[in-house]
Amino acid sequence: MKNSSFLNMLGACVLPPIVGVGICWGIIHLLKNHEMFRVDAVTPPMTTVGKVHQAKRNESSAEIRAALPVDATFDPVRGLPVPPDAEKAALRRAAEAAKAKPVIPAKPANLEPVIAVVRKSDKPSPAIAIQAPVWHPILDPIEDHWTRLMPRTDALPQAYQAVINDDAAHLAKIIAMGISPNEMTLGGDTALCAAVRMGRADCVCVLALSGANLNQPAHEKQPPIAIASLRRNVPVLKALLDFGVDPNTRFNTPIQKQIIDRCSIKDLRNAMESDRGITPLICCSARGDVEGAVTLMRAGGRPGMGTTRYHRYPINFAATQGYLFLMRVLLGRDPESEPDTLVTVDLSSQRAWVTKQGRIINHTMVSTGREGYGTPAGRYVITDKHTSHISTLYHVDMPWFMRLNCGAIGLHSGYVTGQPASHGCIRLPYEKAKEFFGQVSVGDEVEIVY
Repeated sequence: MKNSSFLNMLGACVLPPIVGVGICWGIIHLLKNHEMFRVDAVTPPMTTVGKVHQAKRNESSAEIRAALPVDATFDPVRGLPVPPDAEKAALRRAAEAAKAKPVIPAKPANLEPVIAVVRKSDKPSPAIAIQAPVWHPILDPIEDHWTRLMPRTDALPQAYQAVINDDAAHLAKIIAMGISPNEMTLGGDTALCAAVRMGRADCVCVLALSGANLNQPAHEKQPPIAIASLRRNVPVLKALLDFGVDPNTRFNTPIQKQIIDRCSIKDLRNAMESDRGITPLICCSARGDVEGAVTLMRAGGRPGMGTTRYHRYPINFAATQGYLFLMRVLLGRDPESEPDTLVTVDLSSQRAWVTKQGRIINHTMVSTGREGYGTPAGRYVITDKHTSHISTLYHVDMPWFMRLNCGAIGLHSGYVTGQPASHGCIRLPYEKAKEFFGQVSVGDEVEIVY
């Protein structure tokens, strides 16, 4: 019992100091060797005061750094020089050289053998070192790179592109360099037809001088002059005619629906659908294109050349539309002249008179159309004259017949009562009809008024 109490007393007095000393020694050892307490460790962010002290230290260390040898390094934290280290100095010189002259990366080695070995086993051998691919810039110019990616822009023939751009000078230049003026597009169009369609008269002249086929149809399946007659562009039409295109060239049959649908003149559209042998002059006449018709006639276009199925002539198409001036031109009147003779018919007074240069030279009593067959008022042109004529409708004689607008009515000799009595024509006494017949000409105008 005495021994146990002594041991207890000894443990209570001696053991705690020993344990405390050991713990303290362990803590000191730990703190001493910990990285954050090392002198050369990175310091935590400094306060403002610390930054001031650090700046002063850097200023004093600048003088020390200037006196150091080339191979020496400098500790930015301590502000003291570090003894030269050959290895570190070599690395530093290499880095400085790299900054002065960039190193061009070497071409990456062929990785195919290495990849083949790796694929043979799930776990590659440690002895095999797989080299990572090294990036290298594209050597080709960026313009060439994008040119390969962009679609081709030369799908149209060069001559066709020049026509679209309305560049006759460039068109002549490329043709002189050997480009064919007859090359067609994938859709079957030609540069000449495109020039005609777009109204490029200068391009038409260049193509004609370059030997282009002036009669080659395009995707409309019609000759170029036929296309020109559908467009109100006299310079284009004249350019074709000046280079020898026949003004009496007929439209090809059948005419495509796309052309018919674009025609706004009902009479001409019906002829395209059901008739045959339409000429450029017929086309201009139906459309009221006086300048085009005059250009064609001066080049040899024949007003007496009609369609081949229903035998309708240019003047018939002009008369249907009521183109008085154009009818006079088609009848041979000078387009620069003005009519000097006018026949006036008054439906109210049942009288008619002839005026020449503003002066009445003859007058007479007449009989116009009775009720149900009234003579229509309006302005007309005398389109043909016949000393002896038999009506195809009523089979009666109509001496000194003067037809109006290629129609069924006209002035002629007949029974006159001074009252409306005819089936639409204007009846004149026989002697007066003969006098009127001699005083007016084909192409003179007749005005019927109330």
